[in-house]
Amino acid sequence: MYIHTTYKIRKMKSTLFTLLGAGLLFVSACKDAPKGDVAETGDAQTVTLTEGSASVDVNTAASSLEWIGTKMSTYHPGTVAIKSGNLMVKDGQLTGGKFVIDMPTLKTLMGNEADAKLTGHLQSPDFFDVAKYPEASLEITSVKAFDGAATTGGDQAEINEYSVSDPNVTISANLTIKGITKGITFPAKVTVNPTDASAVAKFNINRKDWGIVYPGMPDDLIQDLIWFGVSIKAELPAAETALN
Repeated sequence: MYIHTTYKIRKMKSTLFTLLGAGLLFVSACKDAPKGDVAETGDAQTVTLTEGSASVDVNTAASSLEWIGTKMSTYHPGTVAIKSGNLMVKDGQLTGGKFVIDMPTLKTLMGNEADAKLTGHLQSPDFFDVAKYPEASLEITSVKAFDGAATTGGDQAEINEYSVSDPNVTISANLTIKGITKGITFPAKVTVNPTDASAVAKFNINRKDWGIVYPGMPDDLIQDLIWFGVSIKAELPAAETALN
């Protein structure tokens, strides 16, 4: 009886150590979201126009929106098209703007046969429900000079791939996804020339703030953060008309 009980205890300990070891290995292999700037999130803000600003149409073909979703085992990169938009400029400075995101164009870019399946799942009610919410949008509420307070991580080999290396403004905007609007604030690099304007931002948001709560598989949970890389291009018209 003593020998049998001792054997059972040793076997239980061995099994426990094996499970703990496997658990530690699993945790160490977990993927984190890219260490982009973290967008501060709060309530939606009032949009106000700066008097005398001019509206510049976004060049949708030259603009892009990339994203990276992360689960415990891997990354999933993808894109979604910008449908329309405008930037507001005055005296060589960005003052506002809005662009609309064409959600049915959302797709993954893994480069294998799983792309179509995952794209379909992301477009389903489990995630973005694009049939019900075919558009998302981001509307700028304020633009301020960058104060050097960007939040970035330090464990990516090439950190500037995931965050703007030389931001010059801090943008506050209302981001609407699945009919939910939240105010976000993030650093960006904005350039306004006599003939064109551009804006680049790279940041993470928490998907659950916009009602995207699908957890993923029990052994391969989806991380809450989604990384966005936004590049907006706009071309100034030959005869710019200021708004009154």
